Amino acid sequence: MNLYLIDGNSYVYRAYYAIKQLSSSKGLPTNAIFGFTNMLLKIIREKSPDAILVAFDSPIPTERHRIYEEYKAQRPETPDDLIEQIPYIKKIISAFNITMIEIPGYEADDVLGTISKRAASQGNEVFIVTGDKDMLQLVDDRIRVYDPMKDRVLDKKYIYERFGVVPERIPDFMALTGDAIDNIPGIKGIGEKTAKSLLMDFETIDELISQIDRIKKEKLRSLISQNADVALLSKKLATLDTYVPINIEIHELIRKEPDWHKLLQIFRELEFSSLLRFIPSIAEHEETCEILYSKERMKDTLSSIQNALSFDIETTDMNPMRANLIGLALCLEKGKAFYIPVLHLNSEIQQIQKKDLIEAIAGVFENDGIAKIGHDIKYDLMILKKNGIQVNGQIFDTMIASYLLNPNKQNHSLEEVALTYLSYRKKTFSEVLNKKGNFAEVPVKEAASYACDDVYLSFELKEILFKKLHDEGLEDVYFNIEMPLIPVLVEIEAAGVKINTDRLLELSKELEREIDGIQRRIYFLAGEEFNINSPKQLSQVLFQNLGFQPGKKTKTGFSTEMAVLEELATTHELPREILNYRSLNKLKTTYIDVLPLLTDPDTGRIHTSFNQSATATGRLSSSDPNLQNIPVKGEWGRRIREAFIPEKDNLLLSADYSQVELRILAHLSKDEGLINAFRNNLDIHSQTASEIFHIPVDKVTSDIRRIAKTVNFGVIYGISPFGLSETLSISKDEAKNYIEQYFNKHPGVKAYIEKTFAEAREKGFVTTLFGRKRAIPEIRNKNTTIRQQGERLAMNSPIQGTAADIIKIAMIKIWKKFREKGLKSKMILQVHDELLFEILPEELEVVIDIVRMEMEGVTTLLVPIKVDINYGKNWAEAH
Repeated sequence: MNLYLIDGNSYVYRAYYAIKQLSSSKGLPTNAIFGFTNMLLKIIREKSPDAILVAFDSPIPTERHRIYEEYKAQRPETPDDLIEQIPYIKKIISAFNITMIEIPGYEADDVLGTISKRAASQGNEVFIVTGDKDMLQLVDDRIRVYDPMKDRVLDKKYIYERFGVVPERIPDFMALTGDAIDNIPGIKGIGEKTAKSLLMDFETIDELISQIDRIKKEKLRSLISQNADVALLSKKLATLDTYVPINIEIHELIRKEPDWHKLLQIFRELEFSSLLRFIPSIAEHEETCEILYSKERMKDTLSSIQNALSFDIETTDMNPMRANLIGLALCLEKGKAFYIPVLHLNSEIQQIQKKDLIEAIAGVFENDGIAKIGHDIKYDLMILKKNGIQVNGQIFDTMIASYLLNPNKQNHSLEEVALTYLSYRKKTFSEVLNKKGNFAEVPVKEAASYACDDVYLSFELKEILFKKLHDEGLEDVYFNIEMPLIPVLVEIEAAGVKINTDRLLELSKELEREIDGIQRRIYFLAGEEFNINSPKQLSQVLFQNLGFQPGKKTKTGFSTEMAVLEELATTHELPREILNYRSLNKLKTTYIDVLPLLTDPDTGRIHTSFNQSATATGRLSSSDPNLQNIPVKGEWGRRIREAFIPEKDNLLLSADYSQVELRILAHLSKDEGLINAFRNNLDIHSQTASEIFHIPVDKVTSDIRRIAKTVNFGVIYGISPFGLSETLSISKDEAKNYIEQYFNKHPGVKAYIEKTFAEAREKGFVTTLFGRKRAIPEIRNKNTTIRQQGERLAMNSPIQGTAADIIKIAMIKIWKKFREKGLKSKMILQVHDELLFEILPEELEVVIDIVRMEMEGVTTLLVPIKVDINYGKNWAEAH
């Protein structure tokens, strides 16, 4: 059999230094754990060892320490953040059911040497997993060294080609060259080349010393003669002890089935989501899943629903606008789930007709006395809306609940949430699909098993997460903001936004001509043609051919990132043109050319998807396409927005919160200067400029106001003097002075920041005005850079999160008012602090009144909340 013997210490250290600054959301360092676990999985998956063992050094001094006090003495103390990880590494080894060994007074190398010799003598193939050079002395016909990081096996041939000696002579080689890692002295002045040459003439170091007169070079002969004792000591230090008293039989090392449940718990705790795919799907729930093939059985089942149900709709497409309904899963109570197949292909049994399903379930979903539970329920509501069903009653989304409890976490899929709270590994969608075109091709029984699993889990998770929301004081945010927002987003996404595709095609041609002109200008300034989009070629042109002063180095050359080019652009025309080229090329390829392709063929409109669980602050994000990143400023940004239009005779209306984050800062900090400025409707940026430059407000220029605006918003984002200096292209001292001047004039802000930091350090989290929480583990980190990042997050999150809460509440209130009034005007987009509406001209005045009243009346701050409202025939006119 093949046996893999792992040098635990060697790979713990290699993993630690190979991966930098990886930690869990709770601040636990995990880089070494992650790297070591990956190495272990690589060996198990790719090498399929019959037997496996991990050995660790004993903390008790060894014989080598006794004979040479300086042995390994030069090594730095084990870093604290590595010490913290070692117990987890050992837990993982134990969960893999891998034998772990540590013999008092012996190093792992000696333990592995002893076991490898014993195993080889019994006819086994042995692979020692290590990065230590001294282990090469063990290599023979049955023992080899394996390096998983380079995925190579080191055998006798490799050792001879690399060192010029046979494996058993490695201690002699190290006696001459020494080893810096273990602090084996060797003979100073003898390198690998000389050692190779000497050991070709002398079989061992002992023979070399006893026959030293054979060495012709006097200087070398003298060097060895003077250091003979050191060389012999070095050989002794480098020679492994292969007779360690180990009471273990080789058959005991045979690989066993891992404790997958325990590994799930550990990976979940450490947030190793990328490793979860290596864990096999745990046996499905024991509950039965009844497939409903008859209309009568379906109606009986639906009529039994009383208070709540969890549901999941299976479709042909992740985009709800393109999706066709394939089946519906329902869970009415724990252990009671059903699947209604509608459109599975190749089914031998008659399925329920779609019209019969829609007719049967309409009453259930429109009943406001029945609570609806789901995971990413917005998608399912979109499908129901598309099929003419308006969902009423309380909704509970387990994805949003998970997100509120841990907004720093990026993955809130049902698979991840089930792992986190139930330690349950469910099959993924891709596993069920198994290379099939779409869900319609999945056999009914497999589909039912998967879909029922989904509804079992969301039903079970609802109770767990509801309690946790209650315990964390997050019920208000959940039930008064996030859940009521879902039907609002459903209507926004279903409405979509119209674009003038002809106008975008014209813009594309015009922009292409402009980009071509810039490209020719770049070639002229560079003196040659090259691929401007290739960082490698651009780096060569700028820093080698033209001799520009380079910045930081990358794998392919010197960096050509934006910050580097912006610095060069202050004195050179070519980098300015390259920046211009990149900017316009991005607009063309990301928006102008792409938006027409994303228009829905049935509606003629673009239907973006809003994500409630994607940002740690609570802000909404959008995708497919991301309409929140369309540029606001600049000629081309304006012209792109001109292509966003209403239906014929309608108008677009934009309602944009005015400086809402600064107003929130004024409220939270109770700073008198900020409160006075906003209450008196002063220009806050001109006011700040007057304060930090000591000039009258009427003397403030646009350039000075721009600096003050950067300072104002920089304070919210915890900007440092260095960051401000980079943004404004000024000296660090100037930037520091601006920030100091600001805090001198706004002591309330300074006090608020210090108080926020102190509370974040004490509690470990910050909250918004409405109770939304965000954990800030970074603020307690010993690393200065990470801690400062935590301080910036602690400062910004309550402000940005409160702004997010305010606009979400406004959206809910406006949506309700539109419904109450029976208006046909619609909310069609949310972009940061702006809401965009498509309105009927005859409803203009009433819409403006509702929007202003609801947006400005969300809450009462110490300063007024202001909204700028404009309208026009396109988005640019309305903004």
